Amino acid sequence: MPGTYHLRVKELGFAAADTVILLTPEMASQNLNVVLKPIAFTLATVTIKVTRACVDPSDTAAADSDFQTILVELRKNAERERLLVSSYPFEYRIAKWFDSSDPSALPRWGGADTVAYRSDERPHYSPGKLIREDPTVEPPNNRIMTVPGLEDLGDPEFLRSHCFIYAGSVTDSGVVIHRIDFRPNKSLHAPDVEGSAFLDGDSFVIRRAIFRITRPYQLRPPVTDLQVTTIYREILPGVTVIGDVRSEQSVRPQFSSLRTVRLTERQRLLDVRFLKGLPGESVKK
Repeated sequence: MPGTYHLRVKELGFAAADTVILLTPEMASQNLNVVLKPIAFTLATVTIKVTRACVDPSDTAAADSDFQTILVELRKNAERERLLVSSYPFEYRIAKWFDSSDPSALPRWGGADTVAYRSDERPHYSPGKLIREDPTVEPPNNRIMTVPGLEDLGDPEFLRSHCFIYAGSVTDSGVVIHRIDFRPNKSLHAPDVEGSAFLDGDSFVIRRAIFRITRPYQLRPPVTDLQVTTIYREILPGVTVIGDVRSEQSVRPQFSSLRTVRLTERQRLLDVRFLKGLPGESVKK
């Protein structure tokens, strides 16, 4: 449609391009080529001691730093997943396995359980509100814990309530992997999450993330600890979904009990079915 448009193009590993274009009826059949410049990135040579400060993502004073550059790449990963979920929702099937230091704490059924979910029905992050009520389940077993995912790392609420730290890089199979730690701001006094995200040093695609519950003793029933590790699978160039999940937690079966039970849950992605076409195709209404 003819008119004036503000065009912003973003890609992992490249500086964003902003431009204003004026479309006329004569331009309807013309193609627009946008050339992106690779980002200038030298963080791998920075001494870790310099980067241990917890950075507020909205801190304009750090806008030109190398760490801010890689933090922007992390947010691009989160924004890309949000765009994927909203524009190209998909149904994914996962297989679940459970293990425990106390067999009586395991589900009554044995083996693996296969469950299907829709990507656009996942609850969004809300600071300090990890415990929610499931309206489909009768009390008192209707309380569920929602651990943030990649999409939440770019959510304004998450960014406002957390700060970020560059924790160094490691080489894995010849590829540099950058680690970014995050933790709740001191003003957040309710249970929330801290953890780490690991980005590919070449493509800046997220490869792995770890989430740990903070202040677990405030949960009811109390949890000694809870850690969720997610491994991301690249299903299309630059497009990732969660491929594997491992959750480990220690709980007390009864509130007054001193006995601690270790519970482990493993999830593996079986397949993905896009509901409105593949990414890059015209979205079906």
